[in-house]
Amino acid sequence: MKKIISLLIIVALCILSASALAADANTVTAIGSATITLIPDMASFSVGVTTQDALITTAQSANNTAMQAIIDVLSTLGVAQEDMQTEWYSVYPVYDYEGTYPAVSGYEVSNTIVVTVRDLDQIPYLLDAAVEAGANNVYSLSFESSQQLSAYEQALKAASQDALRKAALMAQAIGREAGDPLSLTENGNTTIYYSETSAYSLDSSYATPIQNGTVSVTAEVAAVVELK
Repeated sequence: MKKIISLLIIVALCILSASALAADANTVTAIGSATITLIPDMASFSVGVTTQDALITTAQSANNTAMQAIIDVLSTLGVAQEDMQTEWYSVYPVYDYEGTYPAVSGYEVSNTIVVTVRDLDQIPYLLDAAVEAGANNVYSLSFESSQQLSAYEQALKAASQDALRKAALMAQAIGREAGDPLSLTENGNTTIYYSETSAYSLDSSYATPIQNGTVSVTAEVAAVVELK
């Protein structure tokens, strides 16, 4: 009896496998993609202060004073309070390794904020003003567009059309015709930031040159299409 049941199971699996193969032979899968390129209208950068002193209170006090000066000057130049957010704050001991054993010689305090800029023409002046106010860490300048969501929706539609077009071409290549789409699957979105920025100079005698570049939003879709 067990042998008969095992045989029936094997036969059933063979039938299912044959059906799956037949289904696969009557479909075609294609990947479509589309990219929308935008001109950035927003940017962000990180700016902060690192201070050191033998006394932790002195290092903190100097850091607080410099950081407040940076926030004040950015506010004066039009950056809203909600567009400045603390990104990093740390206090670490500084060690002296010249002796037999490492010994604490002082303390290092770092404070960094992320600044969102909505007027790109202001970026060079904001960077220079922050440095003049005491910033000694400036990094992560990046650009984005407020239209990225709508651009992605456009790219998603175009990627779907591209996938269906490719499926039709693949069907023709084997002498068949593309039938109804059986499924369209979003493969996720990829946002690529293209920005060319010059090396930042601590000499603030002139406005730092900045190139905004472009923002590209890419969508990818997989289409499964029936073959006729």
